Amino acid sequence: MHIRRSGLLPLVTMAAALLPMHATASDVSIRFQGRFLESTCSLAVGDDNRIIALDTVYSGDLPANGAHGFKEFTLTIEHCTPDLSQATFTFAGQPDMDDPLRYRSTGSAGGVAVELQSAADGRTIGANGTDAARAVGIIGTRAQLDLRAAYWRVGVRPLSTGTVSAIATVVVTYD
Repeated sequence: MHIRRSGLLPLVTMAAALLPMHATASDVSIRFQGRFLESTCSLAVGDDNRIIALDTVYSGDLPANGAHGFKEFTLTIEHCTPDLSQATFTFAGQPDMDDPLRYRSTGSAGGVAVELQSAADGRTIGANGTDAARAVGIIGTRAQLDLRAAYWRVGVRPLSTGTVSAIATVVVTYD
């Protein structure tokens, strides 16, 4: 077998090296964007903008100054990051004008406000910020706060039947 070498390849390579280069160098910027957030959890589905329907009670059931018709419910946070160990729920609302620990009713009933309590200890969570924070441990990736709400008879005002409606807001912070 006879192999013939061509002198053409070195000539093409040499010619390419001698041609002027059309590519030029330029500065390039690369932008990096992101977001860094604190570790957090999320409210369980249904716990945001939640309505707690208090059972219907009769005016004669309300004590002269106190609560009746407690309804228990739970607020749950979930999907917590592993570095979190505690969640603090802090409540606020529009205080009743005659009883600022209670949440003012904007309904048609007179002489009635809403009482909010921790279910575990029965302590009032004041609408005016008094004793309004409750801390619970995060177990695994979730935490639950058991609460209860009831009608509260504001004894200094006349009682009249109608609807009761109040709003409590909650802010959750994490440690």
